[in-house]
Parts: sequence; structure tokens; C-alpha cells
Amino acid sequence: MTFSLVWADDLSGAAEAAQTWQQSTGSSVPIRLGTPDEAPVATAAVWDLDLRHYAEAEVRTRLAPAAARLGRETSVFFKVDSQLRGPVRAYVQELLATGRSVVLSAANPALGRITTAGNHHVPGAAVSPIALHPLFDGLRHQHLARSVYHRLPDLLTEGPPALITADVSSEADLAELAEQCRHGPPTHVAGSAPFLGALTRDATGGPSADSAPGPPGLVPQLLAVIGSTDPAGAAQVEALRSRDPQTTVVTAPVSASGPAVAEAAQLVTRALARGVHTVLLPPAPEPGSYHSEQTMAALAATCHAVLAGGGPAVALYLSGGHTARRLLDRLGWTSLRTVPGARGAVTHLLAPDGRTILTKPGSYGAAGTLLDLTTPAPPDDAPIPDKEPSSGRT
Repeated sequence: MTFSLVWADDLSGAAEAAQTWQQSTGSSVPIRLGTPDEAPVATAAVWDLDLRHYAEAEVRTRLAPAAARLGRETSVFFKVDSQLRGPVRAYVQELLATGRSVVLSAANPALGRITTAGNHHVPGAAVSPIALHPLFDGLRHQHLARSVYHRLPDLLTEGPPALITADVSSEADLAELAEQCRHGPPTHVAGSAPFLGALTRDATGGPSADSAPGPPGLVPQLLAVIGSTDPAGAAQVEALRSRDPQTTVVTAPVSASGPAVAEAAQLVTRALARGVHTVLLPPAPEPGSYHSEQTMAALAATCHAVLAGGGPAVALYLSGGHTARRLLDRLGWTSLRTVPGARGAVTHLLAPDGRTILTKPGSYGAAGTLLDLTTPAPPDDAPIPDKEPSSGRT
């Protein structure tokens, strides 16, 4: 079993998948910002279908035409959240409707996200272990213990299409599960980036040490847009401010209408003109809730106002897949490319205008993530440009 097409349900997942795929091939991987009705069937690419936040019925309506357009020889890897957030059952149901079985593992052992006795565990999550059989109720589903992985090729051959899940507690387990997938018939696969990595390493053997490029350099100036409500983002910003006290934090307005967007954008522009790292945040949501679409639209509008007409010198850091997609849609960008050599929790991408885009899932990264990406900002007494760029933006 091999695949040449990756779908993801949000942009940070697509970026993570593309970086993982690139690490196996040594070549840059394109990311397409599409929707299911835009024929996401071009191979050798990763497609963000922007489905994470839709209800299951809406997902099935949107995904069914795309699944129906898949070629008879095309196998898909569907990147899902390693916490199994989102309408994952709907994704699996539509893949099964193509007439092929689906092998799924959301395990990410490096983060402690493992599956044992049919339950998926997420350390630190405010939920109990996720029982897989109830999650996929109504689907033809079989779960494998680690000791019976060898049965997988036969299960994929026998009977009507089915979902196969498995206990996975280590990278070695993922490698063995991937090996058994390769011995079976053409199949769709779904799961975490580490599962994708195991499958691509099996298929390619990985790039040679001689051909692997070095990692990207540090970013001299950063505009960080933190839309995720995960505490990891706040910790990363606090660490950056501790190292670089002149880091400027600006809060976007609650609505994209009115003069507040221009006012917030001007604050960001002035900070960037001083050469300091700058953070753009949405207003805090109600406790226990997520940011509204109205708030995210205002965040995207503010960032767009800052970047419009400016050059690509300032790197853009986007935390959270929903944040990244809303902003890039507002900018009108429909494709990105990975930067060879990049590794770690943060994916390095290139935008159509040459700007560096750094993105990650909201829950990823240690407190020092932004410190590891950037050079220290200049001291407060460093020379300041005589005036802002003629556009008023940077």
C-alpha cells in the first residue's frame, strides 16, 4: 500500500503532515488551501480541507463529492488530530464509501498520546480516555491488539470495507503497523503525523544524509498571531517578553467593522518599524469557550491591514490551524511550500510573496518555542528609522 495524496482537516495539521512527508523525501512539499468542492485530488500534495469545526452532517455533505472524485488507484492519508478532536467519524465514513478500508491511528507517542485496550489517551486533556468503539459506532470496525498486527493484511482483504484501529504505545509500534499496511491491498489511512512519518519512511527509506539540507536560520523579526486558546500560546509569549521586554503585544478588536481595525493595525505597524518582535492577540473569550468567528475575522482583518503593501521581511508566526486558515484566506493565499531541513513542533513554510510562515497546532511547543525561532530583539537604545515606510505599513 502506498499513497500520493494527503488531506487534512485544518491548516496546522496540513503543515505538520507536509513537514513530516518532506523529512522522508528531502524535497519541498506543496500545501494547497482548498475546500472539498475544489477537486483536492492533485497528487504529491497536502490539502487543507478546513473541516475541523463543522458538524458531522455538514462534513459528510462537503467531503462526499471529493471522495467520489478520487481515482481508482489513489489512496489517501487523512491527517487527523492526535487528540481525535473534530468530526473524525465523518471523515472515516466518507473514505469507507469509496469502497476501500481505512486504517487509523491517532497515536503520537512522543507527546504521550497513545492507544491501549481500545482507548486513546491524551495526557493533560480535560477528558477521559477516548473509547474508540463508541466513537465509531455504526461503522464496520475492528480493533487490533499489538500482538495481532500480523492479521491486518488479511483483514483488509476479507469482506466489505472496514475501519481498522490498533493499540499503539511507541514509535516501534507505529513502524510495525505501517509495515503491515504495506503488505495489504490499496487502502486509505488516517491518523497522526507520526503515523504518516512511519508510512513514508517505509516507502522511501528517507533522504540521504548527504542530500539533507541544513535547518532554517533564526528569524530576525516576528509578527506572532496567537489565535489558539491553548495555554501553550500564552506561555510562549510570556517567555518571549521575558527575554525581549520591548516585545509589543496588541489586542485586535472584537469586530472587523469600524475604525478599530485600522487603529490596532497602526499599533502593530509602529512596533514593527521599531524592529521589535510583535504579538497580535484576539480579545479573550469567555472562560471555557473558543473565539467566535466574528473575533477571528477581526484578527485576520487586522493582520491583513498590517501586511498589505509591505515586503516579506517580517516572518509571520501563526499558532492554531483555525487562526492560520482564516488569516491566509483573508490574504488571498491558496498555496504554501515547506522549507527543507525544518524540524520540530513548528513548521517552516514559504508564502507566495516569499515571506516566511511559521505555524503549529495550538497545543504544541514548549514555553521556549518562540525563543528557539528568533534572534533577540535590538536593545531599546538601538537606532530607530527616521520615519515609517511610505505605505505606513511594514
